[in-house]
Amino acid sequence: MHGKREKVVQRYVDILTNGGFKAFFGDVNNKDAVMSIINYILPERRKVVDIQYMPTEYQGTVVGKYKEYQYDFMCRDISGTVFIVELQKYDEEYWFRRCVSYASRAYDRQNRRGQAYDVPPVYLIGLMGMEIPHPDREFWKDRYISEYTFREKESHDLLDETIVIIFAELARFCKKETECITELDKMLYILKNIGRMTEQPLWLQNEIFSRIFKACEIAGFPEEKRIIYEKDMMDEGRLLGQYAAYRKIGKEEGRVEGKIEIACKMIAAGMPLSEISKFTDLSIEELQRM
Repeated sequence: MHGKREKVVQRYVDILTNGGFKAFFGDVNNKDAVMSIINYILPERRKVVDIQYMPTEYQGTVVGKYKEYQYDFMCRDISGTVFIVELQKYDEEYWFRRCVSYASRAYDRQNRRGQAYDVPPVYLIGLMGMEIPHPDREFWKDRYISEYTFREKESHDLLDETIVIIFAELARFCKKETECITELDKMLYILKNIGRMTEQPLWLQNEIFSRIFKACEIAGFPEEKRIIYEKDMMDEGRLLGQYAAYRKIGKEEGRVEGKIEIACKMIAAGMPLSEISKFTDLSIEELQRM
């Protein structure tokens, strides 16, 4: 019928949503696909041949001032190296310090298990749905993987692997399919765009990519997993709706009392203090006192 648009049913999960990330990375049946993504992002000197999912109770909680956080995803390879995969969707004050804290806690927790500093390294991999503010924008124009670790300042010597933080900068990755030449380009394209695809394109056909498409296909989820995924996506949609409403009200409301009321609701919803500060014009210190 003319004038009506046919509703397009989403075929694959969007890995850059909380629900999609959890459905993909959190399912042990997707181990091979998860390992493939990790290997594409890791430097050549460090590749994994097998991974073991680490239970939540081992990971422990990262305790914040207003709520508790769990690592998004955590696994260990056969060498003992720990890998943490985090999803960072929004701009957040001190986000890099939080990543350092996460990785440091995981590293220190191994040492406290009585291994006298003979502990495997920890890699934190961030899938970045926000842009990293690199000072030299020109240098990073066509670079989408950034790595941070302990190196000597002048020689760049790496004495030992301890804590390594790697970001896949998907927010800046805007290549079209005709511009994706390398295998890494193609992997980054999948990570950013799979939620909008209706089929696996011919130019993305290989065994590794096929594993990822299969793992992300919603129709292939067992009923219990599908129910959890749909609930996670509904919860995320509801939270984003609240987020937008509070932002609008916070901008329109000029009185301090009104700002405080809105800020309290946003804190209760679990929103970052840095974002609340932007919407209400209340300082971080004022919000912390609240």
